[in-house]
Amino acid sequence: MTDMVPESFVRALDRFESVLTAVAPDRWDAPSPRAGWNAADVAGHVIGNLRAIEAYATGRDEEDSASRPQAVAGADAVAEWRTSRTEMMAVLGPVALARPVPLPWGQMRLGGFLERHPMEFLVHTWDLAKATGQAAGLDPELVRAALGPAREFAPVARISGLVGPEFAVPEDADDLTRLLALLGRRDPGG
Repeated sequence: MTDMVPESFVRALDRFESVLTAVAPDRWDAPSPRAGWNAADVAGHVIGNLRAIEAYATGRDEEDSASRPQAVAGADAVAEWRTSRTEMMAVLGPVALARPVPLPWGQMRLGGFLERHPMEFLVHTWDLAKATGQAAGLDPELVRAALGPAREFAPVARISGLVGPEFAVPEDADDLTRLLALLGRRDPGG
């Protein structure tokens, strides 16, 4: 059992933060590839994920922020992100990482969940980058590792409407194209 925060999780957080901090002030209302969301919604959703992980780590009830992600981002999404990230990381010690957490597909210890969670940050880094005219610059190793968790997560998420239908991809599609397609996204720009 790992008693340290997975390095892949931290790398995914770092990449999201680099895209988040580069969002131009006039781009927060730009539509994202996630249907019905703009850049601020993507940021708020991911900030809400950090808060949910903190709640899992401390055993507190998670605040439902899914219906209002833009409100979670607040007036300064970067400041909200940094505060939430700092608070989350501060509680991710060995005891917290061993804590069982309830997930839609069953119970898992928090450390195991975090090992699989880069998938979420990668896809939303891509969403935010596309919405704000940036290159996502995703780590190919993290993208490849995210394919397995995405294959397990997508069917459950699709039932609850969290992701759209899977898109077919050519056999020679790269890992990012496959990851996006599993989660109901495709890159119209290639």
